[in-house]
Amino acid sequence: MLFVCYSFVQLIEQFLGIWILHKVYSEQRSQSKVIKSLWIIQFFVVATLFVWNAWGSYVSNIAFLIGNVLWTFSYFLCFKCPFDVIYIWLSFYDVMILLLKMPLLILIGLQQHKFLYEVNRETRNFAEVVWSLGIEFLIVTLVIKKKDIIKLLRLLLYKYKKLLIIIFCIEWCMLTYSMFLGKQGFTPIDFVLHLIFIICAVLLMLYLTLNILYQEIKNENILLDAIQSNLQNQNDKLQIFYNQNNQQIHDIKHIMVYLRSCLESGNTEEALALACNFTNSLLGMERRVWTGFSFLDFVLNSKKMEMDEYEIKFELEVDLYEIPLQDAELGVILGNLFDNAIEAAKKSEQFKRRIFLKICNLNEMFLLHLFNSNTQMPVIVDDRFVTAKEDKYAHGLGVESVKRIVEKYNGDISFQYDDEHFEVDILI
Repeated sequence: MLFVCYSFVQLIEQFLGIWILHKVYSEQRSQSKVIKSLWIIQFFVVATLFVWNAWGSYVSNIAFLIGNVLWTFSYFLCFKCPFDVIYIWLSFYDVMILLLKMPLLILIGLQQHKFLYEVNRETRNFAEVVWSLGIEFLIVTLVIKKKDIIKLLRLLLYKYKKLLIIIFCIEWCMLTYSMFLGKQGFTPIDFVLHLIFIICAVLLMLYLTLNILYQEIKNENILLDAIQSNLQNQNDKLQIFYNQNNQQIHDIKHIMVYLRSCLESGNTEEALALACNFTNSLLGMERRVWTGFSFLDFVLNSKKMEMDEYEIKFELEVDLYEIPLQDAELGVILGNLFDNAIEAAKKSEQFKRRIFLKICNLNEMFLLHLFNSNTQMPVIVDDRFVTAKEDKYAHGLGVESVKRIVEKYNGDISFQYDDEHFEVDILI
């Protein structure tokens, strides 16, 4: 019974480390069922080796460094994740677990008047099972209840790998020193000092990581605000252009009056010259899309010019009597969605390049549907689309801007996609 319980607990311990990593790097290298089956087999083989080692010693400061090489190869072959990131995370995870196990071993050694080395190598007991379960329960609770934990881990693995390595090295040295002392015997003061060190190490790590998380969120909000500000400036320029055109249209009646006067007086040459100049001016003002909403027209036509440049077929369906958004907000939504759609569609083969937009009022609701051709499956991490561009934190925030505006109006936004198309639906 003890063997089964202990083995099961150790298996869960290994699974949690992989499970957390999978929440950050979940993209598979292949959708083949053979690869998936191979990964499951690899998992149980490597996990069995770890369980076997854990049965021989509750804490080991060397075995996990070697064993994690097997985990790293196994995960790297099946999932798209940098090799060094896998090893760094798994080593960091394991050393944290082992440090949290140390107080129990020291306490048992003090009670039984034995060296830690002896206690570590002896037959396992239910106290170790319960202690491990408590640690695992804490990990699962943090991951499930605190969504920022995964976001924080993603930031650490993307941008702060050196910090993880430094923390790991400090903790591994402490673990190794504890194992060295364990061959000579512990005193109650050692137990207290180890608890203090573990608490300080955890608090220091929390302080550093929370500070990083705060800075990143602050920077992200600054970027989001900057994006909205820039797009609003563009929208303001469009509005100015619209007002200028309105002024020109307002002048048409005066031109027509003068043209009529020229014709009535028989001054045909001057009338013809005026008509030529006027028609040339109108051709320059011509808008290719008409929706009945002036600002929307200018946004769509500016984007259509860009689509024409890349020979992207554009289809539009409009049935509107009301837009519940401010012009600047509408510009942010359409600007970001169209930018992403054009970026994706232009990578398709020329005859497949297509963007379709439907905007309508349905049962007093505002509906926006955008479809575009695509060439690859989008990558999603922590419910967020990850850009394919190199600088993942300077780009890829457009969709987040759109989400913020939709949430402001208590609306809904949803996405449907595969490796050939991408669709966005917004309901406000």
